[in-house]
Amino acid sequence: MAMASAGANPEWTRPDQRLPERRPAEGGAPPPPPAGGTWHRMHYAVGVFLVAYGVTGLASAALLWGDRRKELDGYFGSGGAGTLLLLAKAVEAVLVAVTVAGIVRHRDMWFVPALAGWMAGFAVFAVLDVLDGRAGGLVEHLAYLAGFVVLLFVSYGLSAKAQVGSGAAVRASAGPAPGGGGDGGEGEPRRLTRTQEFALSALNRLPRR
Repeated sequence: MAMASAGANPEWTRPDQRLPERRPAEGGAPPPPPAGGTWHRMHYAVGVFLVAYGVTGLASAALLWGDRRKELDGYFGSGGAGTLLLLAKAVEAVLVAVTVAGIVRHRDMWFVPALAGWMAGFAVFAVLDVLDGRAGGLVEHLAYLAGFVVLLFVSYGLSAKAQVGSGAAVRASAGPAPGGGGDGGEGEPRRLTRTQEFALSALNRLPRR
């Protein structure tokens, strides 16, 4: 009887056959993040601020269209102020949409168009303030310009910080490389540029609460 049962299932008793490999259990630890990722959790704050600023600008232009048009009349005359304002707000709406897409897809580089666009706009108005002798407008536009420059610098530093952190996470999850592991491995992060190192150093020196 024992021989018959053994003969009925030869795969269980033949020593020359390899046992089937075990598959890893589902729901295990997720794979480590890719090295060189530049999205930091604080980029959410940067993106939300940009979206809030853009939406506020669009809403105020819709509610106070006449006042905004008069402001542009003082700079460009009454000829094409309305067209310029409409064009500027259309561009601003596109920048807000790109920023929202950057938040959803975790692409911090998609914040750059909005930051650069508003920086360029305030720089143009600052130059016009100098030409027209508007001291109050010059101070206001330079303050906004400086704020967006700082925000761009912070976003750049966060990207460098995330890049360093993602590379360290990959190396920690992969363990030591065979033979001691030299530079240039798969989990090794890309080298930071001097500007990234400066931004990261300045960001790390900010007071933490």
